[in-house]
Amino acid sequence: MGASQSKGESEPMVFVNEENPVPVRVSSAFVNQISHSQPEAASQRDIENQVRQRVQAELTKIQTEQNKFVDYKSDANANVTEQDMDHLAKHAPSKHVKVLPEEITKAQDALVACYKKNAERSLDCWAEVQEFKDLVQKAQNAFLATP
Repeated sequence: MGASQSKGESEPMVFVNEENPVPVRVSSAFVNQISHSQPEAASQRDIENQVRQRVQAELTKIQTEQNKFVDYKSDANANVTEQDMDHLAKHAPSKHVKVLPEEITKAQDALVACYKKNAERSLDCWAEVQEFKDLVQKAQNAFLATP
């Protein structure tokens, strides 16, 4: 039963691809030659050293390019930031602070006081929140309605 498999075969091995039925014949001598021809340990170390050197060279190259890019980008950002600051300083509105209406300020103070009073139960301040939201919405609508 298994005796024929353990004997050396003189017939070539035949492989068939199911998708493309073209037989490929490989002799047992060729299979033996490929399986026994492994590179020596010294040549494997040489190959490994070459791969390491190439990887290190590529890493050095990439790091150099990244450093150039970072330097360029930081210089460009510094110039843009300085230009933006000059532009904002020239075109910024004066330090005119608009005073909130008194009713909004009172509602805000009441809301803050409620939050402080109910630190662990902030949902109890729903009425103050709603009043504050309504007053702010009313002020926004009035601001948008004015030309």
